[in-house]
Amino acid sequence: MVLLYISIAVGAFFILFWCSQLIFFRLHMNWTYRIIPSDEQDEDTGVSVIHPIKDLDFELEKNLESWFRQNYTGPVQHIFSFQDPDDPAIPVVRKVMAYRPEIDCTITVNPVIPGLNGKSSNMVHGMRLAKYDIVLFGDSDVRVRHDFIVKMVRPLKNEKVGMTTCGQVNMGGTDFWTRFFTFAQNSETDFIWAFLTKLGIDLGATGAAFAMRKKLLAELGGLEAFGNSLLEDMHLGNAVYKMGYKLVLGPFIECHVDRLGKEKSLNYGRRLGVGVKAHMAVELPALVLMLSWYWILFFLGFIFVNPFVVYLSFIFMSLRVVHGLRMRSLTNNKIMLVDVAIPLFFDLLGTFYLVFSLSNPSVTWRGIRYTVRKGGFIEAAYEENGYEEFEENKLNV
Repeated sequence: MVLLYISIAVGAFFILFWCSQLIFFRLHMNWTYRIIPSDEQDEDTGVSVIHPIKDLDFELEKNLESWFRQNYTGPVQHIFSFQDPDDPAIPVVRKVMAYRPEIDCTITVNPVIPGLNGKSSNMVHGMRLAKYDIVLFGDSDVRVRHDFIVKMVRPLKNEKVGMTTCGQVNMGGTDFWTRFFTFAQNSETDFIWAFLTKLGIDLGATGAAFAMRKKLLAELGGLEAFGNSLLEDMHLGNAVYKMGYKLVLGPFIECHVDRLGKEKSLNYGRRLGVGVKAHMAVELPALVLMLSWYWILFFLGFIFVNPFVVYLSFIFMSLRVVHGLRMRSLTNNKIMLVDVAIPLFFDLLGTFYLVFSLSNPSVTWRGIRYTVRKGGFIEAAYEENGYEEFEENKLNV
């Protein structure tokens, strides 16, 4: 009976946690949708927006247009940073720039800096062209609302705030692996990271979009100090917390997808697993328990031949499915039959990667294959096609 009582108590706690996640997300999404106008208080605060880009993202033109439709009254500079002069996204960027010639825009193309991941390298090169004291980084696969810059920049006027950052809400897809990927990212970023960050818990930052003051970034050693890890954003956020600064949660941003392969979904899990084990070793047991608690109860029920605990675990699994389906609807995704199995599968796979991630895995991300040691720190980087190491040259256009 003791095991049954413990199971009931554990289940009640985590069901309350699930409900809290859903309430938090709904409230934060309401704030995201509430447009804040920009006025004279923003006129003297310039912002350099750095867009690290590699290859064509789904609906890239719409994503970029959202960045150009900001209601911000202060000066804004856009820097589009690439690795390859033949990148297929460059013509799209030029097309969007042509629509808005009054906007300050620059395209820069540079090879990946040895020892850094591709995205960090793009951001480092972009930083060298940044004019203003506040820098805002935004991925090319995200879409933002009209007041995004306002909500990201205003908190940084408080010297106690070191960074503003936000989670991305993934939408779209119909096949299993695309649905799994969007569910995994939404679960990890919006319902776990964002929720706990709002409570003031140090889980680092997310890199989909974040803003900082140049001076603080320089004090931290610049982006170069963090780009040797596949989870540079988490590492950077940890450093901000350690220096005694606050991390403010910005609005949710949208990421629209069409079709993603199985390998990208699995690589996302590997990337998270190796990074979390390095940067969040203290929190690791809690994160594992967060994903696997009802599975643990299920196996304990069998081990101790307690049918009541087994039946109870089935109830918890059913509630987890309901929880997952509600997460789907809150993130503006249509609910499909495949979504019934994904929450349980995600929790199992996530637990596996957190506990059993290899010491020296190979992870492919954005067309680059990384050989990494424990913690996700990069040992070598190769082009995915041909595995040729990057050459050192430079081209600005």
